Amino acid sequence: LMFKVKKAQGVNISRSFCGLNDHRNLELSIKYAKEAGMISQGALSITHSPVHTIDYYMGVVDHIVKYGADEICLKDMAGVGRPATLGELVRQIKKKYAGIKVQYHGHSGPGMSVASMLEVARAGADYLDVAMEPLSWGMIHPDVIAIRAIMDDAGFDVPEINMDAYMKVRALTQSFIDDFL
Repeated sequence: LMFKVKKAQGVNISRSFCGLNDHRNLELSIKYAKEAGMISQGALSITHSPVHTIDYYMGVVDHIVKYGADEICLKDMAGVGRPATLGELVRQIKKKYAGIKVQYHGHSGPGMSVASMLEVARAGADYLDVAMEPLSWGMIHPDVIAIRAIMDDAGFDVPEINMDAYMKVRALTQSFIDDFL
């Protein structure tokens, strides 16, 4: 029911993840999202350890693609994924599942997400999650202005940012924060 309600509310993508990367915990949410007419995005909970290898993550990808996921998200909630490893993971996903979109969701935390964004983009990632001031950085995503500049400098075709609109939204967001505080 949740997926049908979210779809009716205008949400088109359902991101499903398990912090333990147990693909069995994703099977039904992928199924129900698709039945509700949503794009089903299966997420890998990224971490760094001797166990969490590219082969390990590709095993999870194989299962969630079999379950019907339309997209894969590298969900790096702690920002500890290593840029080169994440880039290679994206390359292998794109090689094995050429039609699958890949999204990188990296929090700023320890500071590796900016480098990771450049690496996964070079490897073929389709989307990068960013934020905007005053909510960006810290434990959230890098700011869209910085990432746009980095991607432009690296030769990616990225649109200009409407700075008037950006500043209006930034001011509105800051006013919500100030009011809350």
